[in-house]
Amino acid sequence: MKNRIKRLQRILAKENLDLLLITFLPNVRYLSGYSGTNGMILISPQNALFLTDFRYQQQAKEQVKDLEIKIVKRDLFSSLPSISLLAGKRIRLGFEAEHLSYKTYQTLKSLLPDCLLVPTEKMIEFFTMKKDKREIKKIRQAVRITDRVFSEILDFIRPGTSELDLSAEIEYRLKRYGSSTPYYETIVASGKRSALPHGVASNKKIEKNDLVTLDFGAVVDGYTADLTRTVAVGKANKKQKQVYNLVLKAQIHAIKAAKPKMKACDLDRVARRVIKKAGYERYFGHGLGHGIGLLVHDNPAVNPTNQQILEAGMVMTIEPGVYIPNWGGVRIEDDVLITPTGSEVLTRAEKNLIEL
Repeated sequence: MKNRIKRLQRILAKENLDLLLITFLPNVRYLSGYSGTNGMILISPQNALFLTDFRYQQQAKEQVKDLEIKIVKRDLFSSLPSISLLAGKRIRLGFEAEHLSYKTYQTLKSLLPDCLLVPTEKMIEFFTMKKDKREIKKIRQAVRITDRVFSEILDFIRPGTSELDLSAEIEYRLKRYGSSTPYYETIVASGKRSALPHGVASNKKIEKNDLVTLDFGAVVDGYTADLTRTVAVGKANKKQKQVYNLVLKAQIHAIKAAKPKMKACDLDRVARRVIKKAGYERYFGHGLGHGIGLLVHDNPAVNPTNQQILEAGMVMTIEPGVYIPNWGGVRIEDDVLITPTGSEVLTRAEKNLIEL
């Protein structure tokens, strides 16, 4: 944690900021190790202070490293005027513009009238995009749990089983094998509902000849995996096979192309070109993927407009999909590490079409 804080402190000096207030909990966790739900950090070029309330006193003592810990009122913002780094001083105080509501901004202005509030963007996210060895290890562990659950859950996918029951079984097994609560609701979408990219589980019962899309991931020490597979219940028909193989082809092409110094939008274009050539471009309406880490939708976004240059150490999903209304859909998603020479697929779950 100390190295992360020092890197950020150097940025503060360059940005002419006296202090940076960090309130977005994933960023708080990245800099401190704290996994609670009420905490913030104040960083100056020389000091780093972690704030929480009495309920998290012991947790902070156990988790927070390399920052001074201060226990304050439950409403952390109301305690800011009493903090020596801030009290009665005319300073340039940076805040996370993407993560602070307008109402909270107004409250901050009234509490700290002598501070010049300076909006900042992605100061910490600039670092979190590239994972260190420890972070990659945690993601690998989460991926292994996720792969295991996928291989076991196939026996539960049968006609008459509801999507909700299947979702509950997935989440039970994730926790059984060491995952904390997933960051997103498990997606189980069958039949025509598989055309919904984020079709969370419903009361619908799986039927013979359905395509079933599953999207879930384990979380280990805050770091997430993200897996999507689409399977066929019974023997797939000609169109189901055609669409599935198209999505698989697009995904394989993108994985092979992924490498450092490549723009995220260019990687998206690799898969999109395959789907466009087959005449299905209008059915692929989302980006190719996204970073994963302490957020399930982390930076960088891999979409048609993002000019971000890929770098070794980034971990992202590659997940093309085709979604046809009133018919169904297919998505295939792997977690991929950008390496110094190309990419490594972390996900090991079977990708060829499974017919149950």
